[in-house]
Amino acid sequence: MNPGSFITRNARYHCNATALMFHDSKMTYGELESRSNRLVNALRMLKIRKGDRVAVQSSNRPEIVEMEIACYKGGYVKVPINARYSVDETIRILNDSGTKAVIGDRAHIESLLERKKAIKRVRQFIDMDGGRGGAFGLEDLTSRESDQCPIRDVAENDLAVLAYSSGTSGDLKAIMQTFGNRMAMIRKAFMIPEVTITKDDIFAHVGPITHASGMLIMPVMVAAGCNCILERFNVTELLDVIERKKVNYIFLVPAMINMILSHPDVNDYDMASLKGIFYGAAPMSAARIKDAIARFGPILVQGYGLTETTSFSTILTAGDHLRAIEDLHMERLFSCGRPIFESELRIVDTEGREVGPEEPGEIIIRGPDVMKGYFRKRRLTRKALRGGWLYTGDVARRDNEGYIYIIDRKNDMIISGGFNIYPSEVEQVLYNHHAVYEACVIGVPDDLWGEAVKAVVVLKKDHQVGTDELIEHCGQHLSGFKKPRSIDFVDSLPKNPNGKIARRIIRERFWNSEKRRVH
Repeated sequence: MNPGSFITRNARYHCNATALMFHDSKMTYGELESRSNRLVNALRMLKIRKGDRVAVQSSNRPEIVEMEIACYKGGYVKVPINARYSVDETIRILNDSGTKAVIGDRAHIESLLERKKAIKRVRQFIDMDGGRGGAFGLEDLTSRESDQCPIRDVAENDLAVLAYSSGTSGDLKAIMQTFGNRMAMIRKAFMIPEVTITKDDIFAHVGPITHASGMLIMPVMVAAGCNCILERFNVTELLDVIERKKVNYIFLVPAMINMILSHPDVNDYDMASLKGIFYGAAPMSAARIKDAIARFGPILVQGYGLTETTSFSTILTAGDHLRAIEDLHMERLFSCGRPIFESELRIVDTEGREVGPEEPGEIIIRGPDVMKGYFRKRRLTRKALRGGWLYTGDVARRDNEGYIYIIDRKNDMIISGGFNIYPSEVEQVLYNHHAVYEACVIGVPDDLWGEAVKAVVVLKKDHQVGTDELIEHCGQHLSGFKKPRSIDFVDSLPKNPNGKIARRIIRERFWNSEKRRVH
């Protein structure tokens, strides 16, 4: 089934229901059907054919959703580009993907037109804010077209999305998501225990909807619910929108939850409408989870997944969170939950054999949500997809009840004096100190041990703690070889475009002069 068919169906069943909200404007399902159909016809008029790549780059706005639906309906391949990427990064993606048309806001389109000679295959530039200087205006282009269009038949294995990684490894790679993957993603949203999204629900999106937060847009629309799009993350604006528009669900990364809980006026807002807060993409301390539940109620839902698995593969339900606190089983809050979807998940050793409870190993996954491969990277694809399984590179353990605990990324592991040290384990201990707001642990060059453990820490406002005290705190909870040998205190930590702490950037400062690197 073509995912775009759900919008056509809702335009028939729920024509006047609100599909999208943005600022103070609303768009009904009938209007979304008409606008997406016009865009399909406009792209066809521009000689964009089934299977051609169509890129989008803009800060959050409804046109991104219209474009996604049009790509489904026309059988085009969507190439989402994060709005915070530089022009050079964007051009690399356009050229690597073979994109033929790019749709964006004026700032991004104008920047690309200035570098047009460096862009190889893009034929058409479409400006969401009106045409000029070599670009079509989106409204001008679509207003002339019919609001009726046939929906393309697509096969499960047909390519639907080329999703470029956020660049944590520094390499340009595109995950090939098929129409089958995208349908599996939709099904997964309706399999989450204790969560029922209905046509009366409003789901707010503050992260880039070209990426993780956008994964939940289609499931909400399949349920005929409303997606409330915020242009960007701003704590005060978000709290106001939740209160004023009675938002029911939201997806946040832990850094966003930290900022909300630290906002001086957070208790002045009515957030009783919230039924679920989905979070993921980075670790979150047990202490901060308890703070969030105390403020929002027992509505936190955590998941583990990758772009390669088209969103979550495991779920730690709201009930799991609450029981962990009530039973004083705080370690359970470090879990990313259990696999409950169509996909299989195993933890295996270096020989591919499944390990026993509490033994560390690599997470491997197979199922209808697993990517087709990496675009034009056969060697990388063969390394990741073996025997029908996706080898994630994530190290984890499983307890006797089936809960999964991520230990770390293989590539983030610190090797000091022959001992393996996982940064997230040290970070969790740091986060449990009352003065620590954010922390990133890395390995730095050491003549004796090869690598030494270093922590880079942001303190909470009006809190102070010394290096020795923080190292001693870690020593009380960790083996001696795991505790930091040095700590840098900084005002903020760099983040990647998706809001995750950019460990690679932090690490690079200490390794860029080394001839031989451990990583």
